[in-house]
Amino acid sequence: MSFVYKGLKANFEKLTVTEHELDRQMDRLRQQTPRVIPVTERAAKMGDDVVLDYAGFVDGKQFEGGTAKEQVLTLGSGMFIPGFEDQLIGLKAGDEKDLDITFPEDYHQDRAGKAVVFKVKVHEVKEKEVPALDDEFAKDVSEFDTLKDLKADLKKKITEERQKDADRVFEENLMNQVAENITADIPDVMVENQAHQYLDNFKAQISRQFPYEEYKKMTGMDDAKLLEEAKEPALRQVKMDLATAAIIKAENIEASDEEVEAEFAKMAEQFGMDVEMVKKYLSKEQVHDQILTQKAVAVVVDSATAEKPAKKTAKKAETAEGEEKKPAKKTTKKAETAEGEEKPKKAPAKKAAKKEEKEAE
Repeated sequence: MSFVYKGLKANFEKLTVTEHELDRQMDRLRQQTPRVIPVTERAAKMGDDVVLDYAGFVDGKQFEGGTAKEQVLTLGSGMFIPGFEDQLIGLKAGDEKDLDITFPEDYHQDRAGKAVVFKVKVHEVKEKEVPALDDEFAKDVSEFDTLKDLKADLKKKITEERQKDADRVFEENLMNQVAENITADIPDVMVENQAHQYLDNFKAQISRQFPYEEYKKMTGMDDAKLLEEAKEPALRQVKMDLATAAIIKAENIEASDEEVEAEFAKMAEQFGMDVEMVKKYLSKEQVHDQILTQKAVAVVVDSATAEKPAKKTAKKAETAEGEEKKPAKKTTKKAETAEGEEKPKKAPAKKAAKKEEKEAE
């Protein structure tokens, strides 16, 4: 097997955050953190929060699951059956009312299409007041004392997140080149096995939302069609795994026990879990292979040159124009080739291709 993995080139776009976009983010934060103020002088209107008790009756009998105390309901949220929220508009704190409603025809259980009466009592009506963007707002929603400091922190976080995305795209473009450069006959069975793995993962993902068989009926898809769609990304993943394993061998990459433990600790902190709990989900071998893969990808990235993308005709507001793109690491060496590698006995953790490769999952 022969392929090039050093001295590659790929576009790298350094992104910045404009003041206009930062203002939009600040306003979104303001809208998401309204102050809730009790009102007594007026009746409830759309958008208000209403605190109420209710009890539902069908044919004069109270039914199970139709009763609540001091329930907080935002009028217009659509959280209750049609007609319930609309009939609360105009009520004040202390008011009581019988709501005549008909359950929808597609309602679950045995109440579909039946008439129901909800006896309600309103305890409080509250309105939402969007706060002003000032220092008091900054103190309420963050650890900062001034709006200036809050904006600076938000800008820093958005910039860092965008840069991570740019780094990820740069890395993926390079690794895709590595996979495309492979000149080797890939056994069909390897691709088929990977496609079946994608399908199994996809089934599990869908089944967490609704029955997989129902999904097939709604979409007109079946296992054969899904497997066929999975073959192209499966081939890329197999090539990526073979290339990664070859790089690990060519570069004599290793991972120590200390590095494995450090990675466990890092993941535990990232997911807010105890280290021992993480170890129940991931084996030492899996984390070991993951580290090897990360190091192999780093070899490719560190030797690559980041190029400035061609100028777009319509730049997005958040893209900084005219910025130089610094190489990840320049190299004067000729592109190096890993040749004559045997098919690895065990491919490393399949992370190098990133999740985007796994379209069938």
